[in-house]
Amino acid sequence: MDFAAASVRATSSDGLLLLDLAETCHCPPARPGVRESLDSAMLHQMAAAGATAELDVTRFVCNPLSGQLFRLPVPDMDVAHRSTAFGLLTQSGSSHGPPDRFVVAQLCLRERDSGLVVRRFLSEAGEWDERLPVPCFFPSRMPRWLPFQMHTSHDVLAFGDRLWWFDVTWGAFSVDPFSDRPEIRFIELPQGSVLSDIEISEKMLLGKRRLMGVSEGKLRYIELSTEKEPFMIRSFSLDEEGCCWKLTRASRITLVLPNKAKPHADHLPWLVAIDPFNANILYFDFGHTVFSMDNATRKVVGSRSCPDSITGLSLYRNAFFLPCMLPTWLESNHIPGAVEDQLHKEDFGRHVGSCRQGTEEVKHAS
Repeated sequence: MDFAAASVRATSSDGLLLLDLAETCHCPPARPGVRESLDSAMLHQMAAAGATAELDVTRFVCNPLSGQLFRLPVPDMDVAHRSTAFGLLTQSGSSHGPPDRFVVAQLCLRERDSGLVVRRFLSEAGEWDERLPVPCFFPSRMPRWLPFQMHTSHDVLAFGDRLWWFDVTWGAFSVDPFSDRPEIRFIELPQGSVLSDIEISEKMLLGKRRLMGVSEGKLRYIELSTEKEPFMIRSFSLDEEGCCWKLTRASRITLVLPNKAKPHADHLPWLVAIDPFNANILYFDFGHTVFSMDNATRKVVGSRSCPDSITGLSLYRNAFFLPCMLPTWLESNHIPGAVEDQLHKEDFGRHVGSCRQGTEEVKHAS
């Protein structure tokens, strides 16, 4: 079955988006009777969420306010044996102005020699390359393949001139992809949060209860403990040195849905996003509804129904929530490195008009 899907894969700190346009006529094999149960709409949404398939992927950097698109060339490199998701990072010569350049990057192990490299596209170079990173210290008990087994539904974060890949059981890896000799760093989860021996099914469940995000200018880690009611929510922020977590709030809450109903213990809302401007505001997903809660007052402060096209995708919902800050200057700003023959607003709908079907954004204009 031939199908195509567009999805928002990452955001930069200044509002640019990294889009994937995936097309395939080689769907992964299925057990007898299973393929017939998957209609084209479901396959479309699975691709948007990053489900496994033999995909022909075209990537774009997008200005969501102007509609400008910058199409990235296809990497002319060896096939990666294992790899992380791609992230998008920008840099600016001024502290609060438009970006001067961007980089799209991932960590990968090369197929030919299993060498660890940073694979990247630099806007000023206009081409892909690979850089050998500085060796990183990892805890001895950590699996060697951990960086490439991360839960891909969590977005790659852009913070502090680095890209961050989050693992719900161990912590986060980060790298400065602009550097010609990038240093990979690892920050372990707060004490008591590391889970070194856990099944895949349990790890997927943790993906609904833990997240990492950027809010109020700091990298933050949030976890929801559902062992007993009232539930415990703990919030941490990374210190300025980038080496230790500081507990910023610990509160017990009784989750109450916007319709005043109380969810069942085996069917709880998912923790999906943190507000980029207010670290106390957390976003939850519960079936057909997304609602926000003030962790300080422990009250629901807003809710909104999800589009029908994504309410049934319980296995892939974490991939649909990407906080995105939209500065006032973004609409009039051009993507660094873009030229006149790049795609612009008139082509935006034709190429990526379906991306909103697979992605819900938490938007704020500053």
